[in-house]
Amino acid sequence: MYSIQSTEIGDFSNSSLRPTLQFSTTLLYSNLRNWKALIITLGMPVIMLLGFWLPTLGGDEESQELMSIMFPAIILLSVIMPGLTQATRLTRWREQEIFQRFALTPVPLANLMVGAALSQIVIGVGQGVVTLLFGIFIVELNLTWQSVLLVLGFMVLAGATFIAFGSFVAALIRKSDIAGYVFFFAIMPLIFLASFPPDMMPESINAIVIWLPTAMAIELIGPLFLFNQLTSDALFAGLGLLIYTIFFATISARRFRLEV
Repeated sequence: MYSIQSTEIGDFSNSSLRPTLQFSTTLLYSNLRNWKALIITLGMPVIMLLGFWLPTLGGDEESQELMSIMFPAIILLSVIMPGLTQATRLTRWREQEIFQRFALTPVPLANLMVGAALSQIVIGVGQGVVTLLFGIFIVELNLTWQSVLLVLGFMVLAGATFIAFGSFVAALIRKSDIAGYVFFFAIMPLIFLASFPPDMMPESINAIVIWLPTAMAIELIGPLFLFNQLTSDALFAGLGLLIYTIFFATISARRFRLEV
């Protein structure tokens, strides 16, 4: 019989913060050792960018416009996809009864979930950085250092949001393969909806799109690439992503804790 910890969720004392970071570092190191998967993970957004960038070499104005629209979306996709890994990883841990083993450790379960999320955030931001470097040195985007730093910060926020969403999916779906499909097919339509300019969409759809986390992330990242500045809706988008992150993380942490 496994015992359940009585530690409250979110108790990040000094005694539990250190093992949380150690757990995160260990998971990150294991991901980095799988260099084949790492190359595929980091290379996927670059390959997608090449597909949109190569047609612009002919000077086609329509292709260049499409590139400017899709570049923020591809960066967002690279930051989002580690959430898929988070969803499948947590469901596999449930299937293998690893959460019950975690319950026997002195570290709260919520802290260990945060550690797992941190490792995925680092990978997601790494993908985003590779894409960003491609844009600066290959596509020759004219970004200021201030814009680059803001983009990196927003990558972290967006990565946290969608990794929390991956945890939320894993908390609701008990099978790892199904959880992966649910995450993927939930996120992809949201990315495409958020990627198109408002003037290409009906007003009824635009009224819904602004509340999507993908739209909020692109609202933060897109104007920095195009104009090196934030829009008046940036504060709303940033707070919205933060609220989504807290909501998804809280629900998933409580559900997983109840299972052990």
